[in-house]
Amino acid sequence: MNKITLLGLVSSLIIFSCTDPNSLGLDVHPSSDVISFSDTSSFSWQTSQTEQGDSIRTDEALNLILGEIEDPIFGYSRASFYTQLLLSENNIELGPNPQVDSVILSYTYSDYYGDEMLDFQSIQINRIDENIYRDSIYYSSSFDFMPGETENWVEEHVIDASNNTLRIKLNSDFGQQILTLGDAGIVDNEIFLQSFKGIGVFAQSENTMLYLNPNGSNSYFRIYYHNDNTDTLSLDFELGDDAARINLFNPKLLSNITQVDGERYIQSMGGSRVKISLENLDNLRDLLSGKVLNRVILTVQALDQEGQYNSHEKLRLVKIEDGLTSLLPDAYEAS
Repeated sequence: MNKITLLGLVSSLIIFSCTDPNSLGLDVHPSSDVISFSDTSSFSWQTSQTEQGDSIRTDEALNLILGEIEDPIFGYSRASFYTQLLLSENNIELGPNPQVDSVILSYTYSDYYGDEMLDFQSIQINRIDENIYRDSIYYSSSFDFMPGETENWVEEHVIDASNNTLRIKLNSDFGQQILTLGDAGIVDNEIFLQSFKGIGVFAQSENTMLYLNPNGSNSYFRIYYHNDNTDTLSLDFELGDDAARINLFNPKLLSNITQVDGERYIQSMGGSRVKISLENLDNLRDLLSGKVLNRVILTVQALDQEGQYNSHEKLRLVKIEDGLTSLLPDAYEAS
């Protein structure tokens, strides 16, 4: 989880009477062509407030977030996930009397947030009963996965910082459930997913979240087994590519934030956002009449944070119109 605390909003608007959308040559424009105001106290055109964030779309994300953080400002945040396990090939022959030797779930992690200890107190993995689909849309609140009374199949886990890997050993009985399906049950993924819909992964931690890469070089689910003919075999499953996967975040309330008057708060993972309302637009139109906008800059000042919690590196500005949220037309061009 990332966060940023806003101390205030200082807006700068720079307008040049030219039609070139690029900044090249702006330094040679005469000062008479420039309208600039940078202090909101001299031109009152906006107000701001912290709002409750929406549930966000989290299916097939590049990274799956896993862990927990107890933030002194924002309170408790949890990230768990659902994922399918997909066969790496079709028409697998297990051989006579296949028996599991060990079961490993491994993820490459691209980064972490929170404590540098990089460890979880425990990890829980359960089979899920819900069908999830690669071509469907899911949100961070689509399911509420918490460790419950269902059996946890995890025996142990290791976070290896030397090669950025989270390695989880599962109980052999978990893998035996898959081998018991036999060759007919693992003909292809369509058949396999009818019997084995996927897993839910939950981690308890002091203050650590890992960003897991399902397509990483050390990301896989593997069953090591033997049969009556061969001592060492393995059955591999994919976690990325076409595997449906959904990050799940706990609901967050504004009442959980320790707020200070005059400050605004932004929290990711479906937390809080800042709403900026534009006012006195008629006056703004009069001021800009006959001018062409070359650049509009909105500047926010982040409060200094103590400890391990860094502010967001990037923020995204969207518009709200008639109750609908959408990206600005130049969202993909703006820096």
